[in-house]
Amino acid sequence: MENNNSRIHYEIAVERVKNIRKFYTSVVVFIIIFGVIYGIRFFKYGFSNLDHIQVSWIFIIWGLLLAIRGFKLFFLNSDWEKEMINKELKKQNNGNYSR
Repeated sequence: MENNNSRIHYEIAVERVKNIRKFYTSVVVFIIIFGVIYGIRFFKYGFSNLDHIQVSWIFIIWGLLLAIRGFKLFFLNSDWEKEMINKELKKQNNGNYSR
C-alpha cells in the first residue's frame, strides 16, 4: 500500500506542478498582451489625455478568470482529494472495495 500511496502522491504533485506552470504561463501572456496594447495606447495619448485609455471588457473578464484560477490553485489545495484517495486505498486493501 505504501508504494501505491507514494505513487499516487507523486502523480498528484506532478499534476499540481503542471497546473501551476500553466497558470504562470497564462499570467505572463496576459501581462504581455495587456502591456503591449495599453502601452501603445499610452504612448499614443500620453499623460495629458487618459480618458482615451479605457480597459476593455475582455481584459476584465480575462483577469477575473485568472484570479479565480489562481485562487483555486493556491488556496483550495488538494487536501480533500488526497483524503478521498486514501479512503479508497484503504477500502481496496480491506477488501471492501468492489468494482
